[in-house]
Amino acid sequence: MGNEFFVRAILDNWLYYGAVYAGFLCLYLFLYRKIYWGILDPLLLTVINLTGGAFCVYFLYSDETLKPIYGWSFVGTEIALFLGLTIAAYIPVVKLGGNTNKVEIPTQGISEFDVFLFVLCIAYVLVEVINLKTVGIVLLNKEENHVSVYGGHGIIRAFVTSYRTLVIMSLYYKVIYLKKRFSLFEIFICGVLLLDIVTSGSKSAIIVFFVTYFLITYPMVIQGRMSTIKLSLPLIIVLLSFPVAIVMISVGADASSAIQQVGLRLMSSGDIFLLGYYDDVMDSIQESSFFKYAFYPGWGTILKNLGFEIIPPEPIGVDVFAFYSGRRTSGANGRYNYLAYHFFGLWGGIIYALIIGLLVGYLRSMYKSLNPLNMNYYSFLFMVVLISCSTRLIDDILLFGNTSFWALLFLTVSYVVAKILYMVLQVVTRTKSYA
Repeated sequence: MGNEFFVRAILDNWLYYGAVYAGFLCLYLFLYRKIYWGILDPLLLTVINLTGGAFCVYFLYSDETLKPIYGWSFVGTEIALFLGLTIAAYIPVVKLGGNTNKVEIPTQGISEFDVFLFVLCIAYVLVEVINLKTVGIVLLNKEENHVSVYGGHGIIRAFVTSYRTLVIMSLYYKVIYLKKRFSLFEIFICGVLLLDIVTSGSKSAIIVFFVTYFLITYPMVIQGRMSTIKLSLPLIIVLLSFPVAIVMISVGADASSAIQQVGLRLMSSGDIFLLGYYDDVMDSIQESSFFKYAFYPGWGTILKNLGFEIIPPEPIGVDVFAFYSGRRTSGANGRYNYLAYHFFGLWGGIIYALIIGLLVGYLRSMYKSLNPLNMNYYSFLFMVVLISCSTRLIDDILLFGNTSFWALLFLTVSYVVAKILYMVLQVVTRTKSYA
């Protein structure tokens, strides 16, 4: 069993399997309709990925290659996750921000936030220069994709994605909450961001502009303090066609072939189950410590660089792919279902899935109730980063650790640097005023 067999089977019976996938998609979208917030909510993409996972497990079942214990584990964890997300909506949350408005909007001079944004932008440009020199333009790389091209350069990818996200969030914050215009330097940074994302080779990267705007404004929208973003039908079509355009450019495919490839990618987004739901594959997985797997990202890297002898955990998806190919250069997202069974077994895995659902659901409920107008910019951006990464607990907890840790670390470091620079700037300007 493998991806080639799966693709061949889908292409030979595309009408049947297309209808099955559409049925799963409609079912999941209906079940989660009261949980995800809209078309730009990152959870919606996670729900689509859940659909792909269910489709792949069904494919194994219909091919009579699915061992019953794996089937029961998958169904049990899916139900537990849904219950956790649903129950979390009824748990009282800690409200951040209160009802008053304390956001200071400077009318003249340089504010602390201006210094903070400048620090972020400078760091982002420097990281992007290093990225181009080390990795090059990913879109023009015919042999590697946007994931495999960073093999051996994972720290560069962490820097690029983190600072890219932080700069976009901060630019939105300046316009929406501080109601200030961009400087010429910030307009230049916007151009760099757009060029960076378009050439990143990622089929969904461009959507980050829309998703980030949605998350930044959602607490205000849900409380009736701001109007919601409205996507026109032409814009939705453009967004949906962007992955197809990326495939056409990156592999030189025509439109019909690109659409077919994107469709197959959606159907096979549960490839960790397609390849990994076998006893011999499960036995080949190296990492047995969930604690290490969950908490090594970020903290483990720092401790290792400080001299501690810590062997990094191998991503579960890499182990699964290596079983078939012998190469350890890439792999699928572990998915919470697969990790749950591997680390905790059938019943322990169901409890794990319930905890993940409760945690993600609680964070989302807390985010909806916070008041950005009564929080300083660091606290609010901290929450935005956390909520934007939270759904990755469902995709792969290792991925969540890598993205959330580095983004929050760089956010905090930039905030501290900006604080120090702003204090120095105030002392210097005050000294000059008395001269």
